[in-house]
Amino acid sequence: MAGERTVRRSSKVRVAEFLASKGEGKVFKKLELFEGVPGVAQVDRRMRDLRELGWQIDNYKTDPHLQPDEYRLTAIGTRIDLGEQPEQRSRARVSATRRREAIEAVDSLCQTCGTRAGEAFPDDEGEKAALGVHIIDPSPPASTELSNLRVECQRCSRGSGTGRPLPTREEILERASNLSSRADKRRLYRLMQSGRPERDEVERVFVEWLRLGQGDRVDVMLKLAGALIEED
Repeated sequence: MAGERTVRRSSKVRVAEFLASKGEGKVFKKLELFEGVPGVAQVDRRMRDLRELGWQIDNYKTDPHLQPDEYRLTAIGTRIDLGEQPEQRSRARVSATRRREAIEAVDSLCQTCGTRAGEAFPDDEGEKAALGVHIIDPSPPASTELSNLRVECQRCSRGSGTGRPLPTREEILERASNLSSRADKRRLYRLMQSGRPERDEVERVFVEWLRLGQGDRVDVMLKLAGALIEED
């Protein structure tokens, strides 16, 4: 019909169409995304591109209630699948100064695998970790505050793992059997049942503590020490 806009069905448009069909607030699995948008290379990357158009898509890194293979469409942005045109906005960039601040805040460690900048990966001493800083939620107006930045090595950034060699079934069973207490074994079994590799609360607090400035880290550590002494 005259006056109707023809929507070019690019890969990004097809992904937007799939997500919109799910609806806001809905959780879906990565496999559903691949099956719902067949024939698109790097379909998960095309989905991440939508965040720059106001689509809020959470994963287990931004929402600990999600499984590693799950996403939640929290908010629908520009409906490019219906022909809406995105507003022209300059893409948020992390300045060199802010990048340095983010890396210093985590003591030059990858926040996913813990590898230090310049440290060789265990399975390849010829490859050393190089840290990059990316914006967690690039939805406009994207914030470059430290709370919205994540520091990762090149391997974790591209989702290829932590750099550690793959374990064998026997190694894992031996380590599980050698856990010091029945409580630890029961906790591990519950984690295996849930399939959630997320850190426990102690480790999550520690990772966030690393993001504080040096003075704040020392202050928090000393106050915690004082609280432990009072409890004893």
